Amino acid sequence: MDTSVVSESIAAHPEIFAIALLVLGFIVARLASFAVGHALASLDRRMARVTTSDTSILSPRLITLTRAFVFWLVLILAVALAARVLGVGGDTESLNDQFIRFLPQALVAFAIVVTAHLAGLLAANILVQLNDNIAADSLGPRLLHGTVVAIGLVMGLQHVGVNISFITQLLLLLVAIAGGGLMLAFALGARRHVANLLARNEVNRLQIGERIRVDNVEGAIVEIYLTAVDVATEQGVVSIPASRFAESNVLRIRAESTDDQD
Repeated sequence: MDTSVVSESIAAHPEIFAIALLVLGFIVARLASFAVGHALASLDRRMARVTTSDTSILSPRLITLTRAFVFWLVLILAVALAARVLGVGGDTESLNDQFIRFLPQALVAFAIVVTAHLAGLLAANILVQLNDNIAADSLGPRLLHGTVVAIGLVMGLQHVGVNISFITQLLLLLVAIAGGGLMLAFALGARRHVANLLARNEVNRLQIGERIRVDNVEGAIVEIYLTAVDVATEQGVVSIPASRFAESNVLRIRAESTDDQD
């Protein structure tokens, strides 16, 4: 069919062509929404097999929101095309064209964010699988997932032409604050352990079987560890941290004084 004939038909009956665009857009939107939902559900099953997880990696709510986003995005694109055919808007025709060009970019940006979300979930799940001591809802997996999603969000905004310099600086600031908080918490938690390691020289002067008194604990040494000393008392075995030997006065009881008491 000649292109001029099609153009003349559209010009003669634009409302019919606009209605056809709306109907076609609705059908395509439903099909695209169904295809995206099916693809995400299939991807969820594959990721569950890879990560050996009993629960769904992708929540049903996320799949529903993604399907709704794709449906309305395609439908709005069809409405914009129909409005362009009808000549609605007058002076805003250039704005309508910009909006039509923006919608595919928004779809790609949304796909980038969803992909980052999936990659973050997969990375967090792999981290949990590699270390049995890390819980799925602990800070480490959440921080890893949030970092990957933040990177995807920045890439998505950059794709649609948003100036992300301020957002990038803000994310770097938040990461620095979070990292500083983690280092502070680690330092506070490791303070006692470091103190025990530094007091190792005091512990090296002791011997197994030697009788000592540290504060109100008195007894014979039964075991010497890297950061603690086990002392047998009348009540039982007491574990004394190595730092106590550097902070307190240690009395090393001689054998003859013990014999005199007997």
